[in-house]
Amino acid sequence: MARRLDTYRQKRDFGVTPEPAPDAPSPRGEGPPGFMVHKHHARRLHYDLRLEMDGALASWAVPKGPSYDPSEKRLAVQTEDHPLAYGGFEGRIPDGEYGAGDSLIWDRGWYETVPPGQASRQRQKGHLALELHGEKLRGRWHLVRTRPAGGKEQWLLFKAKDEAADAGFDVVAARPESVTSGRRVTRGPVAARTLKARHPAPMDLLLRVWPPMLATLARPEEAQGAWSLEVKYDGFRALAGVSGGQVSLQSRNGLDLSARFPGVARALAGLVVGEAVLDGEVVAFDPKGVSRFQLLQGAAGELRYAVFDLLWHEGEDLRGRPLEERQELLASLLAAPPPGILLAEAVEGSVAEALARARKARAEGIVAKRAGSPYRGGRSRDWLKLKVSGSQEVAVIGYTPITTGEPAIGALLVAVRQGRGFVYAGKVGTGYTDAVRRELRARLEPDAVETPPAADAPRLRGARWVRPRLVAEVSFTEWTADGRLRHPSFQGLRDDKRPEECVREG
Repeated sequence: MARRLDTYRQKRDFGVTPEPAPDAPSPRGEGPPGFMVHKHHARRLHYDLRLEMDGALASWAVPKGPSYDPSEKRLAVQTEDHPLAYGGFEGRIPDGEYGAGDSLIWDRGWYETVPPGQASRQRQKGHLALELHGEKLRGRWHLVRTRPAGGKEQWLLFKAKDEAADAGFDVVAARPESVTSGRRVTRGPVAARTLKARHPAPMDLLLRVWPPMLATLARPEEAQGAWSLEVKYDGFRALAGVSGGQVSLQSRNGLDLSARFPGVARALAGLVVGEAVLDGEVVAFDPKGVSRFQLLQGAAGELRYAVFDLLWHEGEDLRGRPLEERQELLASLLAAPPPGILLAEAVEGSVAEALARARKARAEGIVAKRAGSPYRGGRSRDWLKLKVSGSQEVAVIGYTPITTGEPAIGALLVAVRQGRGFVYAGKVGTGYTDAVRRELRARLEPDAVETPPAADAPRLRGARWVRPRLVAEVSFTEWTADGRLRHPSFQGLRDDKRPEECVREG
């Protein structure tokens, strides 16, 4: 057995590829021998038929895939035997490795030879008569050796004339999906010429797909129908243009974030891609793995770029393609991402179950995205924010000095946008370090005005009003009946948002 897998072993570096090593355990149990078909997007898209026999998977590469038309005889090139554990492999073989590209489990099931128990003998003679019991391939099939070519034996795969035969049914076109993950879209290896070609500046790519798509705050019952659920991250929204090894990282308001988060920019530069535009969130996680906005202040701790959409890829604008196709291409691109880049976490189950888990983890909530939807710039109801904890972006309209006499704030006075003006939302006195209190005082003093920017602001002893320029994020327990934040706590400043965007949420 070990010698049968020598070629398989010699062609692969198992410290790099996620493919199973020859000695990897297989979950094979009792029962008839299994078969499976990989949809493998290497240099060319093809289909790998694998039959379990003699303790390994005998394998043939079928360039055009199987056909239910008995008159269609498809070339099948015999390749090296694979270990049984390969029957469960689905993923991306890294660029630069043998067979690089996406490989999906296109079909699987069990088979028997006609007559039964003759697999090894029929293979040796060069004619396998197979009865397939798969999810897509069923009935009798023939696999016939024709002649050797270039050290690899050529065979023909064709359907027998039985009840399952159907000349009008193109199974490859009709059933493109993986039978395990449901994935349909595949991506081949990135050619060296693609990486070396001339590419536009990354900012030019961002401008081609601007503006970013924004989610609408909603109630759980509004997410009815088919939705894709994701963790809602609490960080800096950022679009990343990657082109020819160069990176531009921009906030939703067009602020350059590359200098603020240089580690993220360096990680993005490590992606093996010619051109791409990614949409995601720069985040910092607490010890429980929950993103916390306050941890981003001063870029303390280890930062990550959580990516949830792919808008542009290798010269193609993807925004008009369905959500699922963009997500599948993104999963392929980030199959083995550089440290610092991660694929946004999908949430399984119903909306109610997902919100319950978010509440238990003390996370902010989830994002529901409508199945099949395109990417449209601006606010959309195809993306819904479903919150379980109170957080609010507020415009800073004033402060009260600290009572110790130091040049620092004691509390911020905040407001939210309503119509063309601002309405007072309360006083935020907790959540600051001493350094932040001093920094806020220094930043606010030049913006001093005589009258409060919110017409309904109360008279407060010692209050100092400022022109709305800064945006803060605060956590709170609830809104009071008179429109004030109850128990607000400062989380940090948001220089990626404008005061005019601070509308009341919830």
